[in-house]
Amino acid sequence: MRSKFKWIFSLLLALSMQFAFAQEKTVTGVVTDATGPVPGANVVVRGTNRSAQTDFDGKYSIKASAGEVLVFSFVGMKETTASVGASSTLSIKMEQQDNTLEEVVVVGYGTQKKKDVTGSITSIKGSAIANLATPSFESQLAGRAAGVQVTTNSGVLGQAPVIRIRGVGSISSGTFPLVVVDGVPIFTGDVGGYANTNALGDINPADIESTEVLKDGSATAIYGSRAANGVILITTKKGKGGRFTANYNTYIGVLQPVKFLDLLKTPDFITISNEKRSNRGVSAWANGTTFNTDWQKAVLRSSALQVDHNLSLSGSTDKTSYYFSMGYNNQEGVALANEQTRYNLRGNVDQKIRPWLTIGTNIAVSRTTNTGLNVGTNSLSGLMFNAARQLPNTPVFDPTNPTGYNISGPSVGQGENFSIIANNIPNIRYVLDNNVLRSKIDRTLASLYANIRFSNSVNFKTQASVDAIGTEGFTYLNPINGDGVGVAGLIRNDFSNLTRWNVQNVLSYNKTFGESHNVSATGIYEAQQQRVSNFFAGGNGLSSTFFNENVISGSYTTPVSGGSLSENGIISYAARLNYNYKEKYFVQGSIRTDGISSLPTANKWGTFPGVSAGWTVSKENFMSGLENIVSDFKLRASYAEVGNVNIGNYPYLGLYNNAKYADYNGIAYSQAGNDQLRWETSLKTDYGVDLSLFSNRLKLTYDYFINNQNGLILAVPQPISLGVPGNSISQNIGALRNTGHELSLDFDAFRGDKFTWNINANVSFVKSEVVTLVNGQDILSGDNLLREGESPNSIFGFKYFGVNPTNGNPVYYKSDGSLVQGNIDTQAYRVFNPANPADISVASSLTAADKSIIGNVLPTYFGSIINTMKYKNLDFTFMFRFSGGNKIFNSTRREGLGQNFNNNSTEILGRWQSAANPGDGWTPRLRDDRETFININQASTRFLENGDFVKLDNITLGYSFGRNFIEKLNIDKFRFYVQGQNLLVITKYKGLDPEMEIGGVDLNGTPRTTIFTMGLNVSF
Repeated sequence: MRSKFKWIFSLLLALSMQFAFAQEKTVTGVVTDATGPVPGANVVVRGTNRSAQTDFDGKYSIKASAGEVLVFSFVGMKETTASVGASSTLSIKMEQQDNTLEEVVVVGYGTQKKKDVTGSITSIKGSAIANLATPSFESQLAGRAAGVQVTTNSGVLGQAPVIRIRGVGSISSGTFPLVVVDGVPIFTGDVGGYANTNALGDINPADIESTEVLKDGSATAIYGSRAANGVILITTKKGKGGRFTANYNTYIGVLQPVKFLDLLKTPDFITISNEKRSNRGVSAWANGTTFNTDWQKAVLRSSALQVDHNLSLSGSTDKTSYYFSMGYNNQEGVALANEQTRYNLRGNVDQKIRPWLTIGTNIAVSRTTNTGLNVGTNSLSGLMFNAARQLPNTPVFDPTNPTGYNISGPSVGQGENFSIIANNIPNIRYVLDNNVLRSKIDRTLASLYANIRFSNSVNFKTQASVDAIGTEGFTYLNPINGDGVGVAGLIRNDFSNLTRWNVQNVLSYNKTFGESHNVSATGIYEAQQQRVSNFFAGGNGLSSTFFNENVISGSYTTPVSGGSLSENGIISYAARLNYNYKEKYFVQGSIRTDGISSLPTANKWGTFPGVSAGWTVSKENFMSGLENIVSDFKLRASYAEVGNVNIGNYPYLGLYNNAKYADYNGIAYSQAGNDQLRWETSLKTDYGVDLSLFSNRLKLTYDYFINNQNGLILAVPQPISLGVPGNSISQNIGALRNTGHELSLDFDAFRGDKFTWNINANVSFVKSEVVTLVNGQDILSGDNLLREGESPNSIFGFKYFGVNPTNGNPVYYKSDGSLVQGNIDTQAYRVFNPANPADISVASSLTAADKSIIGNVLPTYFGSIINTMKYKNLDFTFMFRFSGGNKIFNSTRREGLGQNFNNNSTEILGRWQSAANPGDGWTPRLRDDRETFININQASTRFLENGDFVKLDNITLGYSFGRNFIEKLNIDKFRFYVQGQNLLVITKYKGLDPEMEIGGVDLNGTPRTTIFTMGLNVSF
């Protein structure tokens, strides 16, 4: 009986299995999205291990039975399910997924989901800047993050931009943010040599996956003493996608000056030059109309070439992730002598050794060569100082001269003129063609890490890294004409070595309790040491111009050598604790203790706390029913204390330096010590709101911040009788305050199958104020003033009224509001009465007491609007950037009205000539021996202008070729694009560019450029 039942059971089992197999079939179909097939999509039979992947055409094939469910997934797409029916064909169309809140952003020593962030962080994708033709990536961050100002104040390649995150961070110490690449704090600023060398220019933009800007205290506090000026985190690309991918990106472009100075042509030059003399009653200067030379065009390129090539190889397996790249970039600058060439190699590899152990390395090697020029704004061989002053009726070249250039001794040749050019200005074209200023930077940025996962909750990562920079500088100044004349020729070799070691140990814990309580904790130990050394050697008095490639023994008469060495280190302990309840209520706190070698024992250690909180209001019950309107609504608040260690290497010590006494070498007291000196601190408070509406179609972020910078290091005056070097001692006594509002918007204006349109915009309002100075006393530096209650480095000068219409004298306001005119003939000041302008009988004066603050140099608002549109295979992006609320003292404009025998700007044509011909009412009468009296050599409202502008920063039109085309080439992607940068400037500013200022002063800067490029993006 038992055997009979066993036989019946086996028969039923076999029949059921036969029935099941009979129901399983091969299901095929095509997976598409709004633009076409989706290759690489995953197809899984729910509840089984059966899976497949779509091919190049989006086609798939999988075994499944009727009633089973297929799950389709792809990165960036909403997961889609479909049940298998009677048909063996099942095609689906996937939709884009808005996973903004699920995105992972990089934070200090780790990552967080964007929805869990309670600090103020802006993330910028590397793809947004990868194809922009710029000397370095950070200059293209301008306008892409609220609260962040990035200004490039010159067209010289290799010059580091100014980066301000939420205002000015210090008065006398460094203000550059901390920059961290793949967890490694790197060198920034100029790294040596004789041409400009921006340390960030060594980073290949094509290798950047994302850039995070940490702005508020809670986000930056984990970096403690280095975070007062904000933190920029750069993450480079990793291999991903499960398959090998090769990408080749290239562009070629040309640049040209965005604008030229408006200078006099030969006829007007002769008239103006000789009028300067006739008004004085002496003989003429200018003569000869054979030439009408545009010296600006003689030294500035009108079509400088820029070329960029990047090849990357990447991929991943279940155990290995790899990304390798190589890049070449060559850019000619707008000045003839200026050029930059960069070679990059990078390898990022992550290898899973065991299920619990992963090791990896990031290695980047680069060589960057910059050739530069004299950029001195007041140097006789400074590019624009010289070109703007050259006489237009003289030629650049002279075939009768042995050199082939128009030169005469140390000066440019005078041609038919009755006098040589003022100040013996040399021929700038000869200088650019013959002088050499070069910097060659070899850089290795390498890190090695091991990641140990003790459990699903506990993870330990240890990392060692080095940023090693070797800079070789070379300069040669020709002895025939230009900078080298005074020393009979000059040659120098310069060698700098910068090495920074960094070790980090990070222990992290992540655990969810009871499905509601999410806890994460991080403990950090970090040690860093850096050494910077420099040596130079060379000589003056060259025996021949033949020796112009290197320092050659015996080729010069006067040897010169020197060097420097500095070391410092930091040891740090830090911890961070994050807690949230149901991803609704968030509390995060961190604390860091730093010890720094460059401070005295009493203040060597400092502790920096930070705390933040968040409330996701949209998850509350009272928000139910509003899901279709309010997708996400979060309130944030934070407070932290951070520091600024960019205060020099040994500012607290009493130091000695080398000194000469007659013919003897010796040492002398060079710095008075202060054993109570400490780092500068910043107290940062932030209140923020994150709001998403209409299924995340509209996203808004608002922040209000207060940054109080305290303990700023200032030079406190000391009695001269004490014999203190510089008659001052550094003390922590100053204070600044920065407050502001930031608003960011991201709006999907149109979502369609064929056409999409996204608008991204941000605007910031920032106010900076000096709070405390030494005994409340003003600090004046050139035309810039620090005064309590005022914006830092405000322009300090005279208020200008205009020209006396009767005699052409300049008229100014005194401090009491009365008017005073400068008598050009006698160089004496007289009272000016508008009712009786001819009266010059009453004596008066114009002194420093009549000066006042005439302008704020820091923009009070700035931002951008970025539009991104796609129609089928076309993509179109353009960005407008704006800024304003600041004043610029246009010193270049003032110098264009000089009274010496130099060329002038066309503004001088509006000069006063007579009572019947008073000119523009703003430009006084000319006279060649009254330069400093007519164009007073201190700031005034005569040349003060608004710095407001709107710029079409960049515009890109691209076309991605369709499937039919790329299948023939057997590739995955082929995109062609054209692009323009800095195409349009809308401004009332009369200078070359309203961003060409240093401390609010525009003085003889090299023009910025307009760039046109076309390029290709190819993947296979």
